[in-house]
Amino acid sequence: MSSATQHGCLLLADISGYTSFVAATELEHSQDILSELLELIVNRLTPPLTLSKLEGDAVFAYKPDTKGTSIASLLDLIESTYVAFRDRQENMHRATSCTCNACRAIPTLDLKFFVHHGDFFVQKISGREELVGSDVNLIHRLTKNHITEATGWKAYALFTQKSLERIGLKPQELKAHTQVENYEHLGEVNTFSLDLRSRYKEIVEARHVFLEANDADLVFVNDFNAPPSVVWEWMTDPQKRTRWMHERVWSAQSRPDGRNGVGARNHCAHGKDVAIETILDWRPFDYVTVEQLVSGSKLIETIQLESISSGTRVHTHIQIVNSLPRPIKRVFTYLIITQLAKYKNEEIFAHLARLMHEEINHGN
Repeated sequence: MSSATQHGCLLLADISGYTSFVAATELEHSQDILSELLELIVNRLTPPLTLSKLEGDAVFAYKPDTKGTSIASLLDLIESTYVAFRDRQENMHRATSCTCNACRAIPTLDLKFFVHHGDFFVQKISGREELVGSDVNLIHRLTKNHITEATGWKAYALFTQKSLERIGLKPQELKAHTQVENYEHLGEVNTFSLDLRSRYKEIVEARHVFLEANDADLVFVNDFNAPPSVVWEWMTDPQKRTRWMHERVWSAQSRPDGRNGVGARNHCAHGKDVAIETILDWRPFDYVTVEQLVSGSKLIETIQLESISSGTRVHTHIQIVNSLPRPIKRVFTYLIITQLAKYKNEEIFAHLARLMHEEINHGN
């Protein structure tokens, strides 16, 4: 690999409470527990990020800037990884009947994220690749900060000013704590942090809107040779949707919280037809449910992503909301909509698969 300087996003996911957890518990069980949690973190973050290395209780990953690279969904990726971490942690604790110190201490573990954008280069040392540079040093120094001291937060995502500028987020959109950290030889660093425990509670308590296949009038299943993180962006980002949906032009209309998510609206122009889409439920990399108003008709659509060995399986469930009796509506849907849509959808999804392949292999 070239040793030329690269620019990109650096992310460190650190399991907090690791040292005391290992010191106070049975080594065999504690290592099994930590290995399972670390594997979950790696699987959630990569891709879209590239794993640099495991650092004991931490996962260090990065994403170089390339043509067409987008990290706008990085905050979604962090939040969804934290939710998966907490869910797995709680499931492990509930499922075990073991009374050893390690198993009883599972709830004491938590997770923090540190995000920076800067310069680095990849250096080969004894056959192994290492990321080096001042910005690599900085993201590791960020783990020593004053966030918990100032806020009492046990789990958080910390972003440097440079990373927010690259992602395109504004500090107020994070509902975050602002802190200036000072490090020897590196100077002052403006940071913004988000309380992940509060976000976890909000996400868990959020309403659940999911259209099951049995309640849908149209059901499509498509497999893609791409990871869920890549498929999610192509399914939800308005600009990318325009690239694969023939003759449809999507644009972001409103973002109440500054981000794509529940309550956000998108606009679609298709010839003389106009569609207004409102997001009802938003679970990044898992599923999204939307309401679409199209020429006086209302549709409810759930798009669910399932990880499979070859990549991602996408389940699309669509319900037409009208006053027709259900049996008549199903016949109407089958005879008219399904037959008209079959060839078009095959063509569109084949085009989408090609675009994903190009992005993965060529970075554009």
